[in-house]
Amino acid sequence: MVFPRQIQFRTTVDAIHPGTTVRYHYRSGSSLATVVERTERYVTFVGPNCDGRFTHEQIDRLIEDDRLEVVLDDDHHVPVDAPEPTLSE
Repeated sequence: MVFPRQIQFRTTVDAIHPGTTVRYHYRSGSSLATVVERTERYVTFVGPNCDGRFTHEQIDRLIEDDRLEVVLDDDHHVPVDAPEPTLSE
């Protein structure tokens, strides 16, 4: 049986925009943060336990080293007035 080639995609700084939730891994732990600003040169994020401002090149290196991750399913940063999810049958 021949299996088709798997295509691998890497996240880059292009996926990060204001409002994106990220998990930043630092020396003493990790923390969730929200991207609050993106300019042509920098990305800035803030969280309860970490703040960061990095160049696009630094962000790509952090992602490559698994020190920065884009969070796709974050309940912590959902607005308080957001409706509760319901299961539809």
